[in-house]
Amino acid sequence: MNIVILNGSPRPSGNTAAMVAAYREGAEQAGHHVTVFDVCRMRIAGCLACEYCHTKEQRVCVQKDDMHEIYPALDAADMLVLASPVYYHGLSGQLKCAVDRIYAPGYPRRLRKAALLLSSGSTGVYDGALYTYRQSFLGWLHLEDMGVFTAAGDENKSPELLERLRAAGAALTDPDDLNVPRLVIRAGDVAVRAPLNQTQAARDLMNRLPLTVSGINSGVDYCCELKEGSFDEAEKQQGWTDGDVSVADGWFALLHSGQDQSQDYRVMVVAHLDEEANETIRALPEQVTFELSLEEPYLAGVVTTQEDAQS
Repeated sequence: MNIVILNGSPRPSGNTAAMVAAYREGAEQAGHHVTVFDVCRMRIAGCLACEYCHTKEQRVCVQKDDMHEIYPALDAADMLVLASPVYYHGLSGQLKCAVDRIYAPGYPRRLRKAALLLSSGSTGVYDGALYTYRQSFLGWLHLEDMGVFTAAGDENKSPELLERLRAAGAALTDPDDLNVPRLVIRAGDVAVRAPLNQTQAARDLMNRLPLTVSGINSGVDYCCELKEGSFDEAEKQQGWTDGDVSVADGWFALLHSGQDQSQDYRVMVVAHLDEEANETIRALPEQVTFELSLEEPYLAGVVTTQEDAQS
């Protein structure tokens, strides 16, 4: 697994750096590849809100600074770790600039997991950082939570803390394809589920759910009008496989048949129904209203560290 750590501490030998080093050591011992970016020693400006990355050149930030060293690593990463001292109940300003600039690529292509490391002088000061982590990463990017680790006061650099972080890094495993968000497609009493992929269109769809759409069976698909969302044209594919779910160009389509004649069409596939689920869709009436929702199995009963629970 490829892991990117964004270290938001300006102190090269400080408490946060010690947490990062211990977590990295454990992860590398388990065979994972870890890249650490010390964002405080990089030239990274705040987001300009110019929308260039979403209107002019897809996924490309107009600012030419050191954030462009981080973007390729994020696209290749399976897991992102945020590490920061707590300043005014939140992440450090330097790390916040880097976090805000993730807006440009929108949804890093492979990212599936996240963790948070926080160092502070006292307990009970984590609310701002936790909100950013839970809403922007676990919620908006739909990432699996691999834990929140905090150290306050004398806990910083303690042997117990560093050993716990090494153990947490060593316990990391590669993303499990069974433990991914699923699109729930319901028509009356009939419901099927399709694992969502890592495309920009799929991530965008997750943040638009729940939705209700209606369509007619054309013989090869149920094609339903759906307001345009965000997608990357480069992620479209030529043709489809029976069972593919497509979202793009103002349409939501359940492509249940016709794969042999599909090569003349470019489609944006966001999910895939297995054979049994696809047969269920084929058997529906000619005209159907679908209720679309999101199932995220790993978000149920998330266990965090004791320090997180106490904060």
